[in-house]
Amino acid sequence: MLRTYALAALLLVAPVVAPERVQAALGQEWTGTWQTAMSGTAPKTDQGLPKHSIRNVVHISTGGTEARVKLSNVYGKVPLLMGRVTVAIAARPDAADAVAGTMRELTFGGSASITIPAGAEVLGDAVPIALPAQTNLLITTYTPELSGPVTYHQVANQTSFMSPDGDHAADESGAAFTTRTTSWHYVSAVDVRGGPAFGSVVALGDSITDGNASTVNTNRRWPDVLSRRLGSSLGVLNAGISSNRLLSDTWNPNALARLDRDVLTATGARSVVVLLGINDIGGQPQHREPAPIIAALRQIAEQARSRGLRVLGGTLTPFGGSSNYTAELENVRLAVNEFVRTGGVFDAVVDFDAVLRDSADPHRLRPEYDSGDHLHPSDAGYQAMGNAVPIAQLSLPARPRDWWVGTWQTSMANTGAAMPDYSIRNLVHTSIGGREVRVRLSNVLSKVPVLMGHVTVAVAARPDAPDAVPGTMRELSFGGSASVTIPPGAEVVSDMVPLAVPEDGDLLVTVFTPGATGPVTMHPRAYQTSFLAAGGDHAGSESGTPFTTPTPAWHYVAGVDVRSGTAQGTVVTFGDSITDGDKSTPSTNRRWPDVLADRLAAEPGPTRLGVLNAGISGNRLMHDSSGIGGPGALARLDRDVLTAPGVRTVVLFVGINDIGNLDMPDASQLTAALRQAAAQIRAQGLRVIAGTITPFQGWRSYTERRESVRLAANDFIRNGGAFDGVIDFDQVVRDPVNPHMLRSDYDSGDHLHPSEAGYHAMGTSVDLRLLAVR
Repeated sequence: MLRTYALAALLLVAPVVAPERVQAALGQEWTGTWQTAMSGTAPKTDQGLPKHSIRNVVHISTGGTEARVKLSNVYGKVPLLMGRVTVAIAARPDAADAVAGTMRELTFGGSASITIPAGAEVLGDAVPIALPAQTNLLITTYTPELSGPVTYHQVANQTSFMSPDGDHAADESGAAFTTRTTSWHYVSAVDVRGGPAFGSVVALGDSITDGNASTVNTNRRWPDVLSRRLGSSLGVLNAGISSNRLLSDTWNPNALARLDRDVLTATGARSVVVLLGINDIGGQPQHREPAPIIAALRQIAEQARSRGLRVLGGTLTPFGGSSNYTAELENVRLAVNEFVRTGGVFDAVVDFDAVLRDSADPHRLRPEYDSGDHLHPSDAGYQAMGNAVPIAQLSLPARPRDWWVGTWQTSMANTGAAMPDYSIRNLVHTSIGGREVRVRLSNVLSKVPVLMGHVTVAVAARPDAPDAVPGTMRELSFGGSASVTIPPGAEVVSDMVPLAVPEDGDLLVTVFTPGATGPVTMHPRAYQTSFLAAGGDHAGSESGTPFTTPTPAWHYVAGVDVRSGTAQGTVVTFGDSITDGDKSTPSTNRRWPDVLADRLAAEPGPTRLGVLNAGISGNRLMHDSSGIGGPGALARLDRDVLTAPGVRTVVLFVGINDIGNLDMPDASQLTAALRQAAAQIRAQGLRVIAGTITPFQGWRSYTERRESVRLAANDFIRNGGAFDGVIDFDQVVRDPVNPHMLRSDYDSGDHLHPSEAGYHAMGTSVDLRLLAVR
């Protein structure tokens, strides 16, 4: 009955849910069955774990007939070679032996090995294996080389195993695995297909969700209890990290900083249960006011709901008697719980506090539910928590909402000098119009929180000046507050305000930073002049007079979204300096994505799409770039592409900086990275169109060897079958006499970046039928 009801509910909200979630309801696509949130790097692994086989024991929630595995190097500092990876059914939950005949070799784009870029994750190919629900799996990795710090999840509450003497990944016997560990290394998720589940539930939390103090190897965390209650109807994905906080990092990233990776892109996610805040109250530094915690919970709810997820808020459980408890801090917990219960932010509430508290002393856990530290529940307490989750609420559609579509976006690339007491007026160019607007602000590359004291949006009077059209200035709020503190590594989205946003027009997004900022997150090469005013709050000024200092960068502002009655979604153009518009005239919007946006704006129906530019000058696929180039493309995929508002199609056009800047570029590694990007994009139900890499003979790093890599990559793009379509930018801009060079009229003069005529040719070469919403 639950399955039938949930399927009906899902189909009702199909217009506002990512396509793969509708397919998953019919059993045709992938569902997450197990997940962990990577928390940092394992101690004493500065050189990695060379020649180690690591056998991770994981407990899946729902079953299927095929599986795939995700591996993580998100906290690694260098690329990581996986020499071999296998999956098998575990013979026992506390041993390294596999059930005979179940060992499967995993591949990545058909290859038995894969290099994972620093900061990135990779998704394996499908492998046939019959997996019952509630089964223990062995995910074994072999790392043959030195690699740098090892990405892991520290507190697994599950014994896994290591062998330090070579490749034992395919051994059915566990005899070689003589070292035990209670952490998970490298493996971050398992998905299944061909089973009965129609989606998954994500549990986002801290040590209480992580299962701290539960019995090791018995899967008695509260999400495990929930999973057993659900049977096979929904997968359950545990995104808990011990010590995790909302407002600041500990030895792991704060919840908002990891939201894209751990929740919003989780396979098949339909709902999320949020249980966070107790470490912000009781940990160091202690937050003695509830307002910042409440604001962060609002942000999580809003960002999750924008992805079509249903959001359940969990009340914070008692901690009286624990080492950090005080009456003052208890009042903060009670205020947060009052907000969770009555604030109207969540689609439903799980009152964990009411379930666990002692009726005689509600500031403390019930004795039988207390593990002994007066903070973490016992196994019996976790059982009660899992039983308290209202299963019917997990299958209902999210609260009805209008469709947000991105009209402008940039990708944050590096940090600049601190700007305390500054008003920063960013000038941005829209692709589509709308009747309402919201703004996304970013602190993703900073290590400290930043306070936005005042934020506004207005229609710009001119594309090259800081003056606003009279009457268009709008004050932005965040959960009803005029100010917002953005945690390090995170982004926030504003509340909606009514504003007639022009199509193919210009907006002013102004932020005021009243206090210390730390390094400012920015996009340094905007090819658009914005403006600064030192000394005071001028965010609400219609006049541009206070803004006397021009800047070529965008600071803090990451995106602008609109509600539109006509737009069908957005196209994300994902690339490097050629997508960023290097050598185009500033403040004229002549990048090739701008040309594409103009063409789409003139089209009706399924090609009525916004265009979001996710290009970063100097960006690479396989490595982070020093200076302005930002995180590697695979490392930033979740944030800049997969969670972009309204995204339907991605144009993938990147690789020239890997070819031109690496000492020994390798065509097989480049094509593997392109294939991996396509796989992860497709895994979110999106179409991926690849652009061939344009000529660069005459550029300072050109060699015949590097050119051979470019040609091999382009042959793969055209003929490899990895993409839903191809835009042959190479053919469009190359010299017909010497195809290793740009056409002279399409060359900006540096022999790498196109001229404005070249950008126009690129933008007009895109077959709009490739982008049409299907």
